[in-house]
Amino acid sequence: MACAAVVVSFSSAQAQTNELPEVFVTANRIGQALDSVLSEVDVLKKTDLENLGNANLTQALSKLPGFQGISYGRNAVYLRGSESRMTAVYVEGIRIESHDGLQLGGGAPWEMLPLELADRLEVVKGPASAIYGSDAMGGVVQLFGEKASANDRPSLTQAFGSFGLKQTAGKLSGKVHDFDYALNLSSSSSDGYDTRPDLFHTPSRERNSKDSGMVKLGFDPNRSNRLEWVYLDSSQSFQSAPSNYSGGRFLNINHQNKLTANGMQWQRIWSEDHLSRIKLNSSEVAAESDAPNAGDLASKFKTTATTLSIDHEYITSKGVLTALLEKKKDVFQADKNTYNAIIEGNRAQLAAGAAYFLKLDRHRVNASIRSDDYSYSSRHNSYSLGYGFELVDDWVVSAIKSTGFKAPSLEQIYGQYGSENLLPETNSSLELAIQYGKAASKLRMTIFENSIQNLISSRPSSFLYYNVGIANIRGISLSGQTSVKQVNFQSSLDWLDPVDGTTGKQLSLRSKENFKLIADTTISDSRFGIEYQYIGKRFDDAANLVEFPSHNLVHVWTKTQLTSEWSWLNRIDNLFGEKYQQLGCTSGGVNTCNYAMPGMTFFTAIQWQPK
Repeated sequence: MACAAVVVSFSSAQAQTNELPEVFVTANRIGQALDSVLSEVDVLKKTDLENLGNANLTQALSKLPGFQGISYGRNAVYLRGSESRMTAVYVEGIRIESHDGLQLGGGAPWEMLPLELADRLEVVKGPASAIYGSDAMGGVVQLFGEKASANDRPSLTQAFGSFGLKQTAGKLSGKVHDFDYALNLSSSSSDGYDTRPDLFHTPSRERNSKDSGMVKLGFDPNRSNRLEWVYLDSSQSFQSAPSNYSGGRFLNINHQNKLTANGMQWQRIWSEDHLSRIKLNSSEVAAESDAPNAGDLASKFKTTATTLSIDHEYITSKGVLTALLEKKKDVFQADKNTYNAIIEGNRAQLAAGAAYFLKLDRHRVNASIRSDDYSYSSRHNSYSLGYGFELVDDWVVSAIKSTGFKAPSLEQIYGQYGSENLLPETNSSLELAIQYGKAASKLRMTIFENSIQNLISSRPSSFLYYNVGIANIRGISLSGQTSVKQVNFQSSLDWLDPVDGTTGKQLSLRSKENFKLIADTTISDSRFGIEYQYIGKRFDDAANLVEFPSHNLVHVWTKTQLTSEWSWLNRIDNLFGEKYQQLGCTSGGVNTCNYAMPGMTFFTAIQWQPK
């Protein structure tokens, strides 16, 4: 990207080195050198994602430091203990969100996001509302598709796995004169397994299928201008077991989900010091389910988000300054059902912001501020201020103070149980870190405290939404990577203290201790990897009456280069068939359901990349 070249040129000049550092886009929306970012960040590249096999986005993120996830029963991601709705998600700069009430406060539709199309995954941890606005209280996750390259080789992949899994994927990219293109397609289906063995339901297995595609087109008429267009389409069909019914045999519920995203961008390099981007993006998230049984509740939702933004970057000898203007409109529609009236709501948002970062000698500064004005409520301001100092070569200490917020979802405002008087959920965070980075070896320790106010909940008797809750989350995250005798190691240890500020109880579905270890090496034409995860005990309910014990997971994989054009990936997840539960149905201190895990699963894929 041209912006990457501009940012890198500044960072390289400051470092007085000819080696171009890796560029991290998500930290400031345009891109900056990865080694100048003070926030804790992670990057998963194409090879990392391919080695995960048939993992979804939730499972992939759960392997990173600071993340805990639920991928069976429902999809949820807890970044540094924050609620799932408090992590903002983007695909190629396009905001992906849902305002339905299936999950309190809406948020990212994690199960719809097509990880199989991703070429790169970037994560920012800690509040980022000063850059991205609402929802970025816990952090930001962004997926990037295949990059166009004149020397890129097309590929075709055929995969099989447990429970009748079949997956076909292909990609094609290239450049023709001033035009470049990238196309990525994927289709998969599975017979599924019985997620609720404690119920009698038909069929006993819950099948699923998914078809996804992404196309990217670019045009470079000259070195100063670039036009880009990206389009994503992902359709998902799956079944789920019905709710807890007593006696009899019941039919599975059928779900149809569809995610589309459309983005156009013009980038202009005015001079060596000035760069601008204008983006027009839109996304649509639609979800529908039937009601085959008497006690079921049919649902049909659609969320549309349209954003027009202007980013400008100014490079000076004293740092890089970026400015932002953004106009966004959200529209939410929901059909009437037994318990809810028809919902039709929309809101407009106008935002302005600025960010500054500097890497000069031993000093690093990252600062940003943003103001969001909503059509239905007052303005909300967010900020982030960070400073880092290089103690000795490759050792940096840093401190970041930041705030974030999440505006109420349109369902919470305009739904039958909503209120236009709801306040945004807000947080204030402080983190201290020390990190080391040189060549293939990295080490980081982050200590953080996150205070969340105005949490939105629903009243037990009337179901009306209201601001009531507070939460205090403290934690320490230690992560590192190195190589020893051609063996690569990555490891992380997270300690979390997520407390409900009202009751003093541990926040549900989050464990206090998590440990992860990954090792891989190359022998001849094959690469071998092993992953270990320890997840501490968790509680299914806010009262901490139902406990899920800790569990251990081991995954192994191998990838062999059979010829110059053919490769073969094999992966086994949960090698020892550990039995555990991620989610329950606790009511009155009793868990009334058993969401079963799939046990040991295998995945095998053959990939052809012709020369």
